Amino acid sequence: MLFFFLNPLIDVKTNNILLDDDLQPKIADFGLARLLPEEKSHLSTKFAGTLGYTAPEYAIHGQLSEKADIYSYGVVVLEIISGERSNELKVQGEFEGEFLLRKAWKLYERDTHIELVDDTLNPNDYNAEEVKKIIEIGLLCTQASAELRPSMSEVIVLLQGKGLLENMRPTMPILIET
Repeated sequence: MLFFFLNPLIDVKTNNILLDDDLQPKIADFGLARLLPEEKSHLSTKFAGTLGYTAPEYAIHGQLSEKADIYSYGVVVLEIISGERSNELKVQGEFEGEFLLRKAWKLYERDTHIELVDDTLNPNDYNAEEVKKIIEIGLLCTQASAELRPSMSEVIVLLQGKGLLENMRPTMPILIET
C-alpha cells in the first residue's frame, strides 16, 4: 500500500521521492519548506515549485497550506499507477496531447478509470477494485478547492480501507498545464 507521511510545505513530486535500502520512501528536496506560525493556516509566498504537482491555490494565488501537499501527493499517486509523468503529454492513444490529471479525470467521469493503470502491468498482479479506489483517492487529493481535499490522516484511513469512500466523490480538478 502506497502512503507516507508528508512534512508540510515541501516540493512533493516523484523526482523528490527516494527509496532507502529497505525500499522505504524518503522525501528529498525541502526547497519549499517554510515555518508556519501557529496562528496561520496558510502562508503567502512567491511561486517556487513544479507545475503539474503544484496545488492551484499556490500556483495562482501564492497561498501555501498543508492541503497543497495533499494535492501533490494525489498527483504522485496517479503517476505511480499510470507510469506517466504529470507534466508530460502522452504521444499515443486516445488521450494524445493531454496531461495526466486531465486524462485521469476524463476516465473517472466515464467510470473507466481502471484504464489509467500502466499497460505494462499484468492485470493478474493487482486487484482492479483496489486500484480504482486508489485512483479515486488520488483524484480526491487533487480537487480544485483545498477545503474539499482530505487531510493526510483521512487519506491513510481511506487507503487502509477503514473509511467510506462511497460518501466522498471527487470534483473536477483545476487543470494547470505547463
